[in-house]
Amino acid sequence: MDYIHGYSDIEQERLIQQAEYWREKLILKDLDYQAGEKLLEIGCGAGAVLGILGQTFTDFKLAGIDLENKQIDYAKNYLRNLGLSNVDLRVGDAAKLPWQDNYFDHLYAIWFLEHLPHPLQVLQEAKRVLKPGGTITVTETDYRTILVTPESADYRYLIDSLCELLLQARGNPYMGQSLGMLLTQAGFEEANNQPFPVHHAYSLDRQQLRDFVDYVDSWLAPTVEQAATKLGKNLPCLQAGLDWFRGIGDRHDGAISATIYRASAIC
Repeated sequence: MDYIHGYSDIEQERLIQQAEYWREKLILKDLDYQAGEKLLEIGCGAGAVLGILGQTFTDFKLAGIDLENKQIDYAKNYLRNLGLSNVDLRVGDAAKLPWQDNYFDHLYAIWFLEHLPHPLQVLQEAKRVLKPGGTITVTETDYRTILVTPESADYRYLIDSLCELLLQARGNPYMGQSLGMLLTQAGFEEANNQPFPVHHAYSLDRQQLRDFVDYVDSWLAPTVEQAATKLGKNLPCLQAGLDWFRGIGDRHDGAISATIYRASAIC
């Protein structure tokens, strides 16, 4: 797995801020977890989502796994500072989970499967460690759906380059639409995949628009140099696209739309 966002201190802090942005809007939405249950987050990164789950669901037994040792070290410290010192955090491959069969009640993954070359294998392994009747919740997007008004050829060039960058890293920038199908192929039951539309406009709520622009900018901007270096893309055009996007929040005719997909199923 080639994680295009890297593992810097800045990226780890961005993951914390990202989780806070989506806390009520998405992460906790429609979850029905009970005290005493066990949950595993695959691709737990800096521990941001585990922190939110641990603060929300009391007497909850949490575990997380990430391929990168630096992420797990950060997550341990971050969760300890939140008073969550008993989280079972492991460095390892989500396709080879170090837990026994039928161990967890719930499995959670967000913004993770898009980075994997073989997501089906990971979902099949997730099913192995879930108890019968356990639930899985996965969230991804389709980067082609991040649209702005007014339109810009440079901005479209930037988004197309982002998608190409993920594909080169053996990920899938269009993962969101495939979640339900993948869960079914992995052997889960009652799979569903719900689109979660996002739309903000200056004329409706300029602060929400600006907040969303800032959120996307936090992970989009660092990919500009990568697209130029790794893909040979035109750096001035990429930067012009980013500048156009950043200006959307200050335009009276500015708007942005995107679609996020949240899928769930039963083991």
